[in-house]
Amino acid sequence: MLDNKIKTFIEVAHLNSYTKAAEKLFISQPAVSQQIKLLEEELNVKLFEYKNRKLSLTNEGRIFLNFSENLEVQIKKVKSKLKQTSKDKLSVNFATTFSLSETYAWKIINHYRNVGNVKISYQFLNTDKCLVELQKGKIDFAIVEGNFEKSDYDYLVINKEPFTVVGSSDLNIDFEKKYELKELLPYSLLYREEGSGTLKITKQLLGMHNLCTKDFNSEYQVGSLELLKKMLKEKMGITFCYKCLLAKEIQKGELKEIKLKNIKLYHPISIVWVKDNNLVLDSIEKIKDIFKVK
Repeated sequence: MLDNKIKTFIEVAHLNSYTKAAEKLFISQPAVSQQIKLLEEELNVKLFEYKNRKLSLTNEGRIFLNFSENLEVQIKKVKSKLKQTSKDKLSVNFATTFSLSETYAWKIINHYRNVGNVKISYQFLNTDKCLVELQKGKIDFAIVEGNFEKSDYDYLVINKEPFTVVGSSDLNIDFEKKYELKELLPYSLLYREEGSGTLKITKQLLGMHNLCTKDFNSEYQVGSLELLKKMLKEKMGITFCYKCLLAKEIQKGELKEIKLKNIKLYHPISIVWVKDNNLVLDSIEKIKDIFKVK
């Protein structure tokens, strides 16, 4: 159902080569060039350009690629939807960021376990990977705590979580005092992997005070949440995170919040899906009910 010119455009965009796209599509290189030319004439924009003898997308080309891939995903989903019968299992395919796996993901899974004839597919990924999987059509929706390009997606804020700084209860720090951010620089900073929403927000917060991760005594970048918790308990440093992420450890008294002066930060938790994808709206309405979002 997708126009052949658009299919060809997607291949050229992915491979950055007319020749390689022609080989993959089993057509001639001139045929590829002709299809791209016709598509550019229809759209009245330039989709590709050569920079340093390398083929790359123009800004308009990147916008059209995003649209084309979303369209391709939705066509596949429509075909699948049309083939479904009342006997087919309800499919719920989603992801959350690591930080939300134990809380938000569990609420969704726990809700559906009492619903018969359902297939749940769940992944936990960092924010960037959640968005990539959405664009590829591998998941229907994602729940993320990080920042994302709002104009590229449809989304709904389902909660606002407190974002805080935490350290071991045995750390040499006065937990009754309110600190300026710069007063915490003598401590080591523990933070998540690149692409995580938590790290993006941490960098944003520090940047607002003309600071960065390098300003701390030392840095530990940790991709494992369990290892990060262990390092915190072992008094190896402090971390910026959502309070819900370490709620159990804080409740047990193993970790404590460090009070910040003139900073009280809440960050939205959002459910995100591909723009204009009406096929997921039933699932979105169900998620709104689960989290009591009006």
